[in-house]
Amino acid sequence: MPVSFNSYFQEPTCQSCTSDGFLGCGNGCDSCCRERHYLFPQSDSGFNVYGWLDAGFIGNTSSPTSKFNGPYNAVDRSNEAMFNQFYIVGEKSLPQCGTGLGLRVDYLYGEDYLLAESAGLERRPDGAPRWNPEYYGSAFPQAFASVGNQDLSLQVGHFYSVVGYEGVMAPGNFFYSKSYSYQFAGPFTHWGGQVNWNVDESWTVQAGLTNGWDTLDRTSDSVGFVGKIKYTDVNSGLWTSFAIVTGKEFNNLAGLNIQPDFTNRTRYSWLVGVPINCKTEYIFHHWLGIQEDGTPDGDRADWYGIDQYLLYTISQSWQAGLRFEWFRDEDGTRIGLNRPSNPNTPPFPGNVYSLSAGVNWKPTENFVLRPEIRADWYDGSALRQPFNDGVDDNQLMLGFDAILLF
Repeated sequence: MPVSFNSYFQEPTCQSCTSDGFLGCGNGCDSCCRERHYLFPQSDSGFNVYGWLDAGFIGNTSSPTSKFNGPYNAVDRSNEAMFNQFYIVGEKSLPQCGTGLGLRVDYLYGEDYLLAESAGLERRPDGAPRWNPEYYGSAFPQAFASVGNQDLSLQVGHFYSVVGYEGVMAPGNFFYSKSYSYQFAGPFTHWGGQVNWNVDESWTVQAGLTNGWDTLDRTSDSVGFVGKIKYTDVNSGLWTSFAIVTGKEFNNLAGLNIQPDFTNRTRYSWLVGVPINCKTEYIFHHWLGIQEDGTPDGDRADWYGIDQYLLYTISQSWQAGLRFEWFRDEDGTRIGLNRPSNPNTPPFPGNVYSLSAGVNWKPTENFVLRPEIRADWYDGSALRQPFNDGVDDNQLMLGFDAILLF
């Protein structure tokens, strides 16, 4: 089901005495947890309000004149402070058993609104902005009703996509910066209906019909499919999942010399989580996307790659992580779909790589500090380089952000 505050995009290695892994008991295997203090009292009736503030800074050693960190659409401004998220959730959870009604509404304000907009709501059906300016804006990433229980439910409305690994919500990601695969390879949200079924302790199945990628209403509405299946070995903690989304989407988001049309776009995501020991987890993520008639010569556009994460718990307050990614934008149709004034626009055919290293410091359950160092480099045939406003094929950045939960 869509990720809530008490769950985790990066699925924990060990069973924790809270259910949130990232925000809970250090290595997830401790027998005791520190208490989390909420700004809003949590209700026994199941309706709760919670959220967080997230802000940070990225120092780019290239000092691009535009202050854009290359072809990014998230954490994209360099050498200036960013307020990324004021995020608040109102949620009535489903019962553990029996049948009941659930409700959830999310609101986001900040620079990250770009990742949570929908055509037909924050944007017009043709994709043009409706009420948001370029840098800071508002979005409603989720708004859905559900019926059922924690094991089997149907949700209808607006919800996060089950495809991929990283997510919009800041506390659910280890790193401040986002992977290329999250920024450019797949959908952020869907509008439609989805069934969520926890079959048993090992198997989870999700399947839904939606109006495509990030769309409430568009110039050509079409029903698409999204689904995910996940298996967890309850003895070892090893887990794997496969998710897919397919349907008709606009074939020329990059503004290339293509006859605009709505053609099939399919993206899958395969994940494997390996608990090396109780303190260390390795995550492998392979994904592929295709779009029919997506290239200037009318052929299929392909984009694919691999993300890898290594997470190590040092103590109850400290966790270290590495991320290495390879993004192959074979036809230059995906990387660089960003803010209008960002000069680092498609096409960038070829390979983009990044290596990130960082730590998470959690002195309390309500505060997280995430320092990070990241290197990006490009190997391809673009006429202009993707970094430092078209001058460089690589960049080095150092940054941090802070998350305050309430």
